[in-house]
Amino acid sequence: MSGLPLFILGPDFMPLSTTTLRVFEPRYKQMMDDCILNRLPFGYISIDPMKEDIGGWSQPSKYGVIANIEEYEESGSNLIISVSSGNRFIVNDVIQPVLENNIVGEHFPTVDELLLRAEQRGWEGKLYISCEAEELLPIIHNHDSEEFDSFIDFLYPISNLIMVSCMYRGQTLDFLDSGVDYSPTEQEVFLWKVATGLSHSVTVQQQMLASNTTTELMQVSIEAATDLLSIISSEEQ
Repeated sequence: MSGLPLFILGPDFMPLSTTTLRVFEPRYKQMMDDCILNRLPFGYISIDPMKEDIGGWSQPSKYGVIANIEEYEESGSNLIISVSSGNRFIVNDVIQPVLENNIVGEHFPTVDELLLRAEQRGWEGKLYISCEAEELLPIIHNHDSEEFDSFIDFLYPISNLIMVSCMYRGQTLDFLDSGVDYSPTEQEVFLWKVATGLSHSVTVQQQMLASNTTTELMQVSIEAATDLLSIISSEEQ
């Protein structure tokens, strides 16, 4: 995928999800205009806290999720964008924006003002970060019903915490019951929603998105849940 626009935020969006974005920064307004006019997806990806800023811009992590715009509307000076997520992708090369980030305060110049500033300097390019990306194949379902039931049973004691965490991230999780014959799609949606609720850091989220199989994803989620249980246990003592 050449020149995939990147929307860089926190570790709170996974495959097979939907969310609503309020877009107000000029770079993202230009990005959404490009995606809407050309009917193109964009990459939703986390900030990499281990990388230094370049030109004042936070840099993306390695793994992200391909997002498609479903609906959009203007609300004052903002764009309200409804998006759905598809496959994961991996960043191969980052393409930096044409201008450095020297915006101070809460007043944002318009897209046209920034493009004029770049033109006056003889620079060409986009206001937003993009990348050369590789779309990853869908996760492989290699777990059996017993493993899935064990996964549900292990997480059940903290199911309310996971559901609240999902809600905080703009997602709705209906916790499943063990012993029920769910479809592969229902199981995968559940696994990614659980991953969203347990994604307490960029490192954990990147491990989840890097998972090639459902058993790998469940193992990373179990490790994240174990960390959460340890914290709860230590606070109760």
